[in-house]
Amino acid sequence: MTLDDEHTRTAKGFRQVRSERVSQRVVQQFQQMMREGQLRYGDKLPAERELAEQFQVSRNSVREALRQLDLLGLVVSRHGEGTFVGRPSASQLMAPFQAVIELSSPAVHSVMEFRMVFEPGVAALAAANFTPEREADLTAALLAFERAVSEGGPVETVDTDFHLAVARATGNTTVLAVHTAVYQLLRDMRSRLDRSSYHPHDKAVAGHRAVFDAVLARDPDEAGRVMREHLVDVAGDLRGPDKPEVTTD
Repeated sequence: MTLDDEHTRTAKGFRQVRSERVSQRVVQQFQQMMREGQLRYGDKLPAERELAEQFQVSRNSVREALRQLDLLGLVVSRHGEGTFVGRPSASQLMAPFQAVIELSSPAVHSVMEFRMVFEPGVAALAAANFTPEREADLTAALLAFERAVSEGGPVETVDTDFHLAVARATGNTTVLAVHTAVYQLLRDMRSRLDRSSYHPHDKAVAGHRAVFDAVLARDPDEAGRVMREHLVDVAGDLRGPDKPEVTTD
């Protein structure tokens, strides 16, 4: 179903909300109804007044809840037509956290710690689930990174693309969704890397190649190990003299 369908389903079934943080409870109920399939992408929401009556809250509370849902990409308003259930993207979901990455060095440290917990497991799963059909995608991502490094071109995007290709190689849609969302947080952080860290003979290129080789060899233990080593190197590039060291133990 799309928002342009001629016969758009109108969402119903909202219940009265009782809470000190009324608008947040409205948001939580909306999210629960989406999880349960009672609300689907493209459904048209009742008018603000009718929503207030169903939830038995003030229109101001409904308006604030809709504002929060809009920020999350869970609803979309179309002028003259109404408000509809949306389909959020990873970038929309992670947008509120982007400022944290841009303004807080400790946040960079915490994201790197998360990557060290998460990405070695992703690489290991990619190796365990690897199929010949996924080889072309991973190979293209690796070669694009190495070519950008060798030619001195922009590397941030192709670097990200390689890590996302590893996530795709898992064949796990949940892993890919989380990985994509996390990498939205890394856009600013990656720009802090010294360009010299991408010298074609440097550890960044060797790290990607080691991950690639381990995944193709279908060796989960080795894939997880070399991914962790690669991230330790990345953390070292990101860490300045006054930054805390990212631990791996």
